[in-house]
Amino acid sequence: MNGKGRINLVKILLIIAMIIGISVFVYLTGGTKKVFVHLMYIPIILTSLFWGSYAGLAAGAVCGILAGPFMPLDVHLGVMQDPVNWISRLLMFSFIGLLTGYMIDRINKLNKEKQERNLKSPFYSHLPNEKKLFSDIESYIRSNKHFKLISIKLTNLNEIEKYVDPKLAFDVVDELAIKLKHYCGKDHVYSYEKDELIVLSCENCEAGYEEKIRKELDHYSSFPVSMNGYKIRLLLKVGICEYKGGDTTPIEIYNKSRIAYEQGEINESGVYYYNDSFKTKRREIQDITGAMLESIQRNELFVVYQPKIDIVNNRISGAEALVRWKRNGKDLVGPNIFIPIAEEIGFIDKISRFVFNNVITQMETWKSKGMDIKCAVNTSVHELIHDEYSVWANDLIKSKNADRSDYEIEITERAIAYNDRRLIEKMYYLKELGYQLSIDDFGTGYNSLMSIGEIPFDKLKIDKYFVDRINKTEIAELIRHFIEYVHTLGKTVIAEGVETEEQLDILKKFKCDEVQGYYFSKPLLPEEFEAFYEKFNMADKRGVVGY
Repeated sequence: MNGKGRINLVKILLIIAMIIGISVFVYLTGGTKKVFVHLMYIPIILTSLFWGSYAGLAAGAVCGILAGPFMPLDVHLGVMQDPVNWISRLLMFSFIGLLTGYMIDRINKLNKEKQERNLKSPFYSHLPNEKKLFSDIESYIRSNKHFKLISIKLTNLNEIEKYVDPKLAFDVVDELAIKLKHYCGKDHVYSYEKDELIVLSCENCEAGYEEKIRKELDHYSSFPVSMNGYKIRLLLKVGICEYKGGDTTPIEIYNKSRIAYEQGEINESGVYYYNDSFKTKRREIQDITGAMLESIQRNELFVVYQPKIDIVNNRISGAEALVRWKRNGKDLVGPNIFIPIAEEIGFIDKISRFVFNNVITQMETWKSKGMDIKCAVNTSVHELIHDEYSVWANDLIKSKNADRSDYEIEITERAIAYNDRRLIEKMYYLKELGYQLSIDDFGTGYNSLMSIGEIPFDKLKIDKYFVDRINKTEIAELIRHFIEYVHTLGKTVIAEGVETEEQLDILKKFKCDEVQGYYFSKPLLPEEFEAFYEKFNMADKRGVVGY
């Protein structure tokens, strides 16, 4: 007999003992004329509580009979009860048992419904929520079951809801949830937020469920979804955390699955598995974020300048300003680490102001020394489309009597959306003010050469990825076409990341205008750049080609 059966047996014996005990007590105290007969309500109500209304009805009938024809009204006088009295009491006992049981059943049902509502998603009524998820994970952990938690984040669902159709957003998630249930069972799919589904998988899931889920998600993210008269593309970030035993909590496991899907590009779909190294990296990023907010006040940021070489006229034509961070005055933090963080937390505008201010000051110093160069400054699209950027940039230039035409504003090709009229208009506006515009990292985005003709720019920079592979015929031909097409537009071409003489010779052959890279120089501190400039010019005057 299991634990539940033993508990029921104890309850039955308790009720029987109470009924018999009360019956004996009523008899010993003189019969039903005393109020003690009402003690029978106790086992009747308890029976209703334990087993419901029908059990309460039966208990009321039994108590009514025991306290009825077999129980004297007055034991000492030997007077039996009037049938009307004991029949009325029997009916009353039975009614109370039935009514109490019904009320308790009703209360239990309402409580159960409330509990179920508390465990249901507020967004999708057919899916359980995070409370049920954590409860189920806790049960798995206690049972020492191995399982995987799959967190599916629909990263563009809010945009679909706001800009396309609110109902469509919920319908898309409903459809996806139904398909996931098919592979893992209806009790294994949960909703945490309106744009997040969770799958708790175990050995009971359909064979090969993980691969089927992956294919389903690939389909959603790779092809347009047709629904409600719309065609949309879903962006799905999937994080998987595998539990193989050990001390942990449900929230820790869930957080690991979320940490997993934070990998990869923000606007790209992907399936990612959790590992501790990623968590460590995120912790380091949080640490860097806090320190970066004080980096300017602590004078930890500084600017270096990478020379640009005009390979047609063999002269230094300019420089690209690059920000560097020496944390605590000793630990260099790479820009590939802190720049994305700065953009994410809204600190990039402060860094941009710091760089622009330093660049203007440095350029005016170099001008006073007879150094005729232009300087490029990197800018994010987010900054560019806001009027504040051009306002403070102009204020800085005016305050130092600088010439706007000495400055190039660089924008990465991947960040340019050719259908963003605000960006295109701002680029035209900056051109009218006199700034030079450069398109950086060309070839790494999703835009065609034909699209380049639709935006205003002065210089186009071929990305290092292509320069590194310039010895391959197909890449060389692609670069040659880049250069020829840009020249037909009357623009300048710069190749970045030039590191070998072979690369330089091919670029000269293709009539590239300018290059930058370690073949000539790494990024330099201002005093180092001055020395490089002087040495390069001296070599040029001696008739030495190159450097």
